[in-house]
Amino acid sequence: MAGLFFIPSLILGLLSISNLIDFPEISLPVFYNSGFPLSSEESGLFKNTEIDLFPNLFGILIIIGGILIGCSKEKIEDEYISSLRLKSVFWSLIVTYSIVLILFLTIFGTLFFTAMILMMLPLILYVFRFNYLLLKK
Repeated sequence: MAGLFFIPSLILGLLSISNLIDFPEISLPVFYNSGFPLSSEESGLFKNTEIDLFPNLFGILIIIGGILIGCSKEKIEDEYISSLRLKSVFWSLIVTYSIVLILFLTIFGTLFFTAMILMMLPLILYVFRFNYLLLKK
């Protein structure tokens, strides 16, 4: 059931950030708008701003679906499953922070903030790694 959120949102989110699908921007009130450098947008609390609603929505659904998948019980929940969960979490953290380290050393400016979207990567990697190890059994 949780895969209904996770997989389609992951695919649509990747298509969205790669600009293969162009979603319209929507003007909405936001809690805080920091604005972009050299932008004429007004920054501050409770401002209306043009946002890409769909990529944000996909990100929210990826997080919700990933948490639901990652925390759901298996039919047989034993020490082996717990061991797989722990191995998957550590593996995803090592891979993610290795990528983040490379980003800190190679990317600067506003592109860096775009690259930090990868901070959702531990959750995505955990879900795929855990299920891979479970199927490999």
